[in-house]
Amino acid sequence: MDGRLKVTERITGYEKRRIFGQDRIGSYPLDLPPHAFETQGLWIEIPDPLARRVAAEGLHFMGGIHAAEHAMIGLFPLFALCDRNDIGGVSTPLHPDTGRAQVFIYDAYPGGIGIAEKGYEMIAELWQATLGVIAECPCEDGCPSCVQSPKCGNNNKPLDKIAAKWILEELQGG
Repeated sequence: MDGRLKVTERITGYEKRRIFGQDRIGSYPLDLPPHAFETQGLWIEIPDPLARRVAAEGLHFMGGIHAAEHAMIGLFPLFALCDRNDIGGVSTPLHPDTGRAQVFIYDAYPGGIGIAEKGYEMIAELWQATLGVIAECPCEDGCPSCVQSPKCGNNNKPLDKIAAKWILEELQGG
């Protein structure tokens, strides 16, 4: 497991929604300073050829890595003593430091507490379990049981369940 990870979180606004139906009442901006902390994390590099194949099939690559990230975080409690809220994640189709697509999963505590490290040690098993959940879920486009996250800062957009399945299958083979 490599070193430390610096995470910067920025809250730019909030939404009011109706309790029943979750219809949006309104959006309200906030101007808060960024919150940064050092923690432990793991990252997964997505090979460029895989990104091109996913896009060539008409699938949403960013939606695929985002969906895979959510599903892995949702399953983390099966591999490490934690709650899904103890883990954070970020997906990007082009990370500025590596020039590649990346999925980051990190301990949501300053300094880290070893959750991501446990996931790193069992990454093949985590990928296999994640692929199983996505493949076996009867929904068509993704749901809270497979790829949606209750704490997603992007309102679960974009998500592409089929692309996530392709990506995880390829990661297991590589």
